[in-house]
Amino acid sequence: MTTLLERARRGEPLTNAGIIDLHGHLGRVDFPRPDSTADAMVEVMDRVGIESVVVSHTRCLYDRPDFGNEEVLAAMQAHPGRILGYVVVHPRSAEWVATEMTRRVEQGFVGLKLHNANGFPYTDPAYEPAIGIANERRMPVLLHTWGDEACMSQVRALAQEFPEISLLLAHAGAANEEGYVQVAGEFENVYLDVCYSLGPRGLVERLVAGAGIDKVVFGTDGIFMSITQQIGKVLGARLSEEDKRKILSENARRILGRIKRKDKP
Repeated sequence: MTTLLERARRGEPLTNAGIIDLHGHLGRVDFPRPDSTADAMVEVMDRVGIESVVVSHTRCLYDRPDFGNEEVLAAMQAHPGRILGYVVVHPRSAEWVATEMTRRVEQGFVGLKLHNANGFPYTDPAYEPAIGIANERRMPVLLHTWGDEACMSQVRALAQEFPEISLLLAHAGAANEEGYVQVAGEFENVYLDVCYSLGPRGLVERLVAGAGIDKVVFGTDGIFMSITQQIGKVLGARLSEEDKRKILSENARRILGRIKRKDKP
């Protein structure tokens, strides 16, 4: 049987592999990207063979998440099933956060993305309504993390208080590799996202060995980062085909499959 790596080396799109990218972005920002549109994202997905991507808008880095969420909604509607959305909120008030999260979930967003570039910890009380809704709906919550102890302490607090969320730690292993593995082992609902601007040899294998194959998920940070480089780290890892498919597809499907819709028990 031809392996995923062999197909990729021949330049073939990895269609029928059911690949899901749990960490994508839309929108312009101060990064050298020639095209930041949803159409450009889908074009790359088609070329690589990615079925779906869950995105947040780059306004998550600043103070206009309402604008960003509206842009993501438009992309979801233009590319149904291909582009899925994370809600982004800013802790301006608990009331605003609750209203925005409720509205976007009703529009079909599938998760929540928080970024600490705004200077607020993830345990800020204003975030609680959004995380609470995600917990009720068993949604994924993607956190930007860099492995520092303050952030890991917040991760532990959220994982314990909200056991029904799937807590995705972005850029796992970028720093404090052992810390990521440890927290993923402590909590059933904590997962490690492999997107990282560098590609240290053996990182994916070490995350799998430390946290377990079911706790490692695929994200690209596209189109901040090269989607082809990010998927190459998984395809080139010294793992079985079965394990690569779990990272690229099956683990994400299990996480997204837990989401409780209004019309489902």
